[in-house]
This record gives sequence, structure tokens and C-alpha cells, in this order.
Amino acid sequence: MKRTLNPLLLFTILFLIQILSPTAHSQTSADLLNDFKSFKGIPTDSLQVSVSNRLADKYIYNHPDSSILFGKTALHAAKKMHLTRETAKAYNNIARTHYVSGSYFESLTYADSALNTGKKYDFKPEVATAINTRGVIYLGQNRLNEAIPEFSKALLLNEALKDSAKIAANYFNIGLAYDELGQFENAFLNLKKALLVSKLCKDGHLNQMSLNRIGEIHYHSKNYQQALRYYRAALDFKAYQDNWEKGFAYSGMAQTLYEMKQHQQALEYATKSFVLMKEVNADWDTERAANILSKCYAALENYQKAYEYQSIARAYGDSILNEKKEQEINYLHLQDKKAENLALLRENENSRQVIRNNRIVISITVLFSLLLLAALFLLRRNINRKNALNTELKHRNDEIQIQKEEIQAQREELISINKTKDRVLSVIGHDLRSPFASVRQVLDLIRSGDLDEHEQEMLFDDFQKQITLVSELIDGLLAWASSQQSGGAVNYEKISLTDTTEKILSLYKPAFDQKKQQVEHTKNENIFIEADENHVRIILQNIVSNAIKFTPQQGTVSLFYTKENDFVAIHIKDDGLGMSKKKLAELFNTSGVAISENGTDMEPGTGLGLLLIKQFVEENKGHIEVKSEIDKGSEFIVYFKASQTTASDLQSIK
Repeated sequence: MKRTLNPLLLFTILFLIQILSPTAHSQTSADLLNDFKSFKGIPTDSLQVSVSNRLADKYIYNHPDSSILFGKTALHAAKKMHLTRETAKAYNNIARTHYVSGSYFESLTYADSALNTGKKYDFKPEVATAINTRGVIYLGQNRLNEAIPEFSKALLLNEALKDSAKIAANYFNIGLAYDELGQFENAFLNLKKALLVSKLCKDGHLNQMSLNRIGEIHYHSKNYQQALRYYRAALDFKAYQDNWEKGFAYSGMAQTLYEMKQHQQALEYATKSFVLMKEVNADWDTERAANILSKCYAALENYQKAYEYQSIARAYGDSILNEKKEQEINYLHLQDKKAENLALLRENENSRQVIRNNRIVISITVLFSLLLLAALFLLRRNINRKNALNTELKHRNDEIQIQKEEIQAQREELISINKTKDRVLSVIGHDLRSPFASVRQVLDLIRSGDLDEHEQEMLFDDFQKQITLVSELIDGLLAWASSQQSGGAVNYEKISLTDTTEKILSLYKPAFDQKKQQVEHTKNENIFIEADENHVRIILQNIVSNAIKFTPQQGTVSLFYTKENDFVAIHIKDDGLGMSKKKLAELFNTSGVAISENGTDMEPGTGLGLLLIKQFVEENKGHIEVKSEIDKGSEFIVYFKASQTTASDLQSIK
């Protein structure tokens, strides 16, 4: 009976793709990246194309997006410079990366291109890699009868190349496919060959995998003693040990012992497998171990444990079912690709037939008229010239389009800058002129000498408020101007958010005391972030200043911290006037008199602080939220990037 392809097999395939990849170079990724940067990512010779291809190969499994980028860079340059071997390698790298990412349709398309290029120029290693990639795509889609011929073709090529590691991997792949088809004799034959060759080339991982798969075939064949023998050999293999393979061997022994009615021993091995497979996040293997544990507990009449592990297995099964549905969708895409390939083959055959007929006609025509041949030659040359001119024209049009897009982006940036400057000029025009006019009037009244002591004291209080307003506005304008300077950069560093907050609160202690407000700063530990300290100080100063301004006498301002993914958030909450929904919508989109309001003690505002807050938060790769209701206070939540060195310490923050 044919069994469904399981995730362990997919993991095995992924491993074998890595084995069958081109021979790794000793140069490290960092060295290659430095080389790549030295020619600014645009290869101009064969060595630079090779560097791009090697980067694509190295990043396939850890950074697929980067691998695609380097692969396409190499492909474009190799085609342009007619470097056919590097072209085939680039096609293979892109195909293997798409497979790792689960994009089987794209993978098959590039694998076909690599195969055609390799065959055309007789690049046998590249042809073998392309054929093997096609095989693992079919194997991953459970199209076993199509996978086996591909692996057999790759095997013949690798035997001609005398590449032992790839030969062993090809035998292993063929054995996997036959095992999944239930053809145990063929599976035994190929897996034992894989075991023999892997021993000769001292490939410990493939050796241990082969022992496990042979044991699995014996189990499927109900030859339980031999199954136990090979599972134990995999566990006792000293030259190489892999937790995934150990976990597979444990579950294999458990399922075999269960069939032999040795339920207590089966329970012990299934428990070991369950623990290991959870550690390596192998869903299918964890489900398998949980099912065996459930059956063992049921056989030992511990029905509560049996039910518990059956529920665990069912949960993992649901997750695997979703993956199978995705595989079915990919299978339909591949069927479309196959149909498309057949149509192209028929079209190519028709084209070849037309070409043959044309050759006959041309041959006959040549016999009757040399003049016509000369005319055809001239016509062909003109067509080639026209195609060359069209290609050049298209290239120039593409360059013009890119320039247009760059100009449009610069235009939009200039419009944005002008709008920002207009808002600031509005602040200067409305908010700076008014305080100075008030100050001048106060000075004129004092100089006149017509005021008594009480009236002078009131004017001095107003004088102080106006000076404070002007000071805050000038500080804000200077900070904004500094942030707008050409070439200004954010100075990222590891800083203590709690210490910086404490410093800001100490600066505003007189203001809190003047309004008899309570400050609650909840800090369970020292919290670190990656940000520009000057920017953080300005952000906190503006928000704390607003909290004081809009909180009434004897009100409360609370500060505390939370964590969300890779961000640390500081919450600054007050029980003051609050804001309407309309004001919230305009909060970070308007500045100056349109947004500023007086505080609870008629403290004036500039309207520039919120503009700076939003700009500096975004420049520090963070974001800000505001929650507020009329007469229910406001809460500003500012998210900063958590320092990576202390991110694990933030799990306890609630």
C-alpha cells in the first residue's frame, strides 16, 4: 500500500539537496561579501560573477531572499558576458533556493533552464544538479514514479564524474522513493548501496540516515528483529550522531517493540523519541512518537495517559494536514507547468518541422537563383540590425524610466520638506510673535510705574509663562533644525531607558511640585534600548511636559514599561483633560496654533513638540500610539527597539 510522503522525508530531501550542491569553496561568507561590495554588486568580469554565484550558494538555507538576489545578479551578468557555465550555476542556485522556500513552480522553471544550458554546453556537474533538483521536487510532491527516473539519470552522471558523496545520496533518494511505493526489495538494494558508498567516503550523517531507513523498511516488511538491529546500529553509530536521527531510531524501536507486544520497553523508547523530536521542532516525528505513546499506555491500561497523548498527536496532525493541503496546491501548479512544457515541446517540434521545410525550399531556391540567396542574406542582416537597434532602444527607454522614477521620488521628497518647513514657519509666525508682543507690553506697563505690587506680581507670573513658552519653542526649533541638516545621522547606541526617564523626571520635579502632582514611575529592572540618546531625551521631555501641562492640580502622571516582540514600550499616562477623536486624528499631522492648547493652569503650548516626537520616534525605528478620551486623561505609548544583548531579560516585563 502506498503511504503519504512525510515531513521527515522532506527534511531528508533538503539535506540531500545540500549534499548534491556544487562543491563548497573554502572562502567564508564574510570574505565573499567583502569581495561583492568591492565591485559594488555589479559584476564586470568572470571572477566577480563567480563570487556572486558562490554567495547565492552559501545563503540558500539560511537567507533564501539574499540567495535569490545574488543568484539573479550572477545570472544577469553571466548572460551579458556570455559566461555559459556561470549561467548554468546561477540557474541551479535560484532553482534550489526556490525549492527550499517552497516555491516548486519557480524551482522547476529555473531547474529546466539550468538543464537546457548544461546540456547545450556539456556541463555534466550542472546537468546532474539540475536533474537532482527536478527529482526532489517530484519527491516532495509525492510523485514517486516521476522522481525515480530523475534520480537514476543524476546517478549515471555522478558515476561518470566519480563523485562518491553524490552517488551515495542518489542511491539514498532512490531507496526512499521505492520505500514510499512499498517496493521493499528495490528499496533495500538502493539503501544498502547508499550505506556502502557513504562508509567508503566517510559520510557519517548519510551513514546514520541509511541505517535508520533500512530499519524502517524491515519494520514495514514486518521483519521486526532485523528492524531492531538496524535501529540499534543507528543509535550506536559513533562516527556521527544527530538528534533528529536518534529520535527517529527511538520511535522506530518503539513501534517495533509495540508490535512485538513488549509494551513497557516500547513506552521507554517512545518517550525518548517524543522528548528529542519536540526539542528539534519535528512536528511529524513528534506526532508519530505521541501516537506510539498513546497505544502503549492503552495496552498498559493507563487510559488517562493514552487519551492525553492521543490529544497531543491529534493537535500535531492538524498542523501537518494544513501543510499537506499546501503541498496539494503546489502539486496543481506543477501539473500546470508540466502541461505547459508539453505544449512547448509540441510547439518546438512544429517549429523544427517548419525549419526543415524552409531548408528544403531554400536549397531548391539556391539551385535556381543565386540572386535570391543574396537578397535573403541582405534581408536577414537588416533584420538583425533592426533587432539590435530595438534592443538598444528598449535599454535606453528603461534607463529613462528609471530616471523619471528617481526624479519623481526627489520631487515628492522636496514637497514633503517644503510642507514641513511651511508648518514650522507658521509656528514662528504665529506662536513666536505673540509671546514677544506680550513680553513687550508687560515691560511697558512695569516701566510706566502705574502698577501696585499685587499687579506687578501677576504680570511677572505671566512674564515667566511667556518666557517659558519662547524657550520651549526655540528649543524645539533648534532640535528640528538639527534633525533637518543635510547628512545628519542618528547615533544608535545602547542606552538605559529607565535611567534616561529618571533624569527627565528629575528635571521636571519643580513643575510637578508646583502643580502638586503625583509621579508614579514603575521600573522592575534596568531596561536597555538601541536608540539616539539625544532623540530619546527630547521625545520624553516633550511628552512629560505635555502630561504636566494637561494634568490638573494634585493629578497623577504614571510611567511604566511593556514588551512587544523586539520592542520595549514606555507608557506615559495622565488623568488630565484628554482629547477628542478629532484632535487625536490631527495630532501628528498638524503643528502650530492649529494643534496647540493651553494647559490646566493656562500654560501655553507651541504645537512643535508633537512634530518632533513623531519624527524622532520614526528615525529611531520605533512607533508611537496615543489613547485618550475627553476628561479621562491621555496615554502616550512609545515603542523603541530593544537592545539585543538584553532582549531575553525582558520576558518578565508585563
